[in-house]
Amino acid sequence: MVLLALVAACGGCSGMGAALDDADLETGSISSRPSTARDNLPEPPQGIIVSDWRMATQALDEALEAVDDDVSVEWQNMETGARGTATPIGAARSGGCRDFMIAILMEQVADRWVRGEACRKSGKTQFSQVRVLDQT
Repeated sequence: MVLLALVAACGGCSGMGAALDDADLETGSISSRPSTARDNLPEPPQGIIVSDWRMATQALDEALEAVDDDVSVEWQNMETGARGTATPIGAARSGGCRDFMIAILMEQVADRWVRGEACRKSGKTQFSQVRVLDQT
């Protein structure tokens, strides 16, 4: 009975010690660190949502790093419902550059295809000639 009263008075021990702000709380989770691999992400092509573009280019990075030439990596953005594939096209040229095709599929929007060139330099991907293909 005394123990029960003591537990009730402590409020589950939450009142013991100084209150901690979430910023001061240290857990066993992965510490946050600034992202460097995505810092060079170019603006998305017109009509492409930034978070969809980020997910698609991350999938493209994965496909570019694959040993096989014929790799297509699927991606999905749970926030927007968009999904698609990122596919390098052809063998790497001098400078580590390859053409690519990214499919962006959404239920209530027409499918879109983005084409361009991706060059891997110093562990980063640089994009050029990025354009949304005509929908015909």
